[in-house]
Amino acid sequence: MRRGVFITGTDTDVGKTVVTTGLLAALRARGKDIGVMKPFQSGSIIKGDKMLAPDLEFVLDRVNLDDDYDLMNPIRLKEPLAPSVAAQIEGVKVEVDKVTKAYEELLKNRESLIVEGAGGLMVPLAQNFLIPDLIKLLNLPIIIVARPNLGTINHTVLTIEVARSLGIEVLGVIINGLKEDEQGLAEKTNPEVIEKWTGIPVLGIIPYLDDLDDGEKLSQVFEKRVDLERVIEKN
Repeated sequence: MRRGVFITGTDTDVGKTVVTTGLLAALRARGKDIGVMKPFQSGSIIKGDKMLAPDLEFVLDRVNLDDDYDLMNPIRLKEPLAPSVAAQIEGVKVEVDKVTKAYEELLKNRESLIVEGAGGLMVPLAQNFLIPDLIKLLNLPIIIVARPNLGTINHTVLTIEVARSLGIEVLGVIINGLKEDEQGLAEKTNPEVIEKWTGIPVLGIIPYLDDLDDGEKLSQVFEKRVDLERVIEKN
């Protein structure tokens, strides 16, 4: 399979979808023909007679893409739980082949893809199938999204070390949601400490953004704040 990048996090609600959108917008603004994929979405929303993926909706509201919705998000589940748990409760059989076929189909029209995971690295997606299994199946390097505050060293180093132990390439870390006017010593020193103890670069630090509705502004923030050249180099 052709390469792209997989976005995972140190936990849920660390801003993976914001980072996915920002990277996508910034790289497309540079002329890169990059698409997006959210293979597994739990906590789906109902609009009319359709079940939609809120994370994908966030992206599409800010970045203009015309790829098939069911390819960008092949697995949608109602309950806001780990996908394997939601599927079991809902009586849904998760077909991993459906995900890999969707990935291959999307790449017929795109240079590469930004693929967003679900929750943190070790989330179960199906029976005996975790997020690292999907990452290895797609043969993608990962970017880890982390919080800026106290505790993120532990969470980030653990995530990196687990990924390495499983043979997954870690491209870098993006710290998301820094309140620059409130940052203390932890926020100021965390990036350097993470790099020192892991040897993995912090690709960027994204400030806390009050307005996330404007895709062009997101693109500008990521162009300014993230080492996009390193991301492009791997794709």
